[in-house]
Amino acid sequence: MPAPLLKVTEINHVALFVTNLERSRKFYVEVLGFEDRTSRVNPGQAMSSNPTMTFLFAGSQSLDLFQVSSGNVGVGRDMSHLALCVDADEIDDVSAVLEAAGVSGLERTPRNTVFISDPDGHRIEILPRAANAPAREQRAAPEDAKEITQ
Repeated sequence: MPAPLLKVTEINHVALFVTNLERSRKFYVEVLGFEDRTSRVNPGQAMSSNPTMTFLFAGSQSLDLFQVSSGNVGVGRDMSHLALCVDADEIDDVSAVLEAAGVSGLERTPRNTVFISDPDGHRIEILPRAANAPAREQRAAPEDAKEITQ
């Protein structure tokens, strides 16, 4: 078996569409024990009277919840994308490997990640080490840093 082209080191986050953001947030935090990290990631959104997203921790991984206005999270929208950290330094390195492997339709993001689609059309976000560094720093931040940003 040939060596893999990229080595996934961890799942960075899963993004889900929800119909009632507060209900879903309470379920994941109060029932399943996720930690709410929204105030560290998006303070303006967390303070909003009508937030449309929230960001949660589960161990070292994240769950990002996005409220849809139509109330329809139906088939194909129940998971927006899977985000994977890879063992590469920069997005240019990742893009070059993917393009050389024949992966087309790369969508680069402003935060130096790239979206691709799997053979069934599921969206996958690839994060090189440089793009994942801020998330690692947030997870490692001491508890009193949380109070400063709130």
